[in-house]
Amino acid sequence: MDTVESCFLELFLNTVYQYSVLVLVLSLCDEIMAVDNRIRFVAHLDEKGALVEMKMRPGVNSLTAENTDERLFGFIEPCIMGICNDLEKDFGKIKTVRLKFNKVSVIFLRIPKAFVGISMEPGSTTPVVEKIAAKYGTNLT
Repeated sequence: MDTVESCFLELFLNTVYQYSVLVLVLSLCDEIMAVDNRIRFVAHLDEKGALVEMKMRPGVNSLTAENTDERLFGFIEPCIMGICNDLEKDFGKIKTVRLKFNKVSVIFLRIPKAFVGISMEPGSTTPVVEKIAAKYGTNLT
């Protein structure tokens, strides 16, 4: 093999390797969405409540307007991250907040180093919460 072919092969293998590494790395939203097919939407916030990523399951249409979503997640920081955190000294660490509507269930939960908001098809939220807890090695029930 001559030098040109060798350089081309090395470049090609490097490109394939880099692409395969990128494909194998799933975001936290992707990991959580993979837990259950009923999960419609996942929002990942850091420990301080700043939005890291939001992801809607492909093929699923939002039930709310974008400004409603913004208002809902604007509610998370002051209420759940603020007031509820203040109550932890008296009640212990917050595990989950669950809202059940006719058309959707919404779950807010804390996993190590992240806070997650999930919307899912209506039904029992406990199996989903238990799967996420097992995946991230935490007790959420």
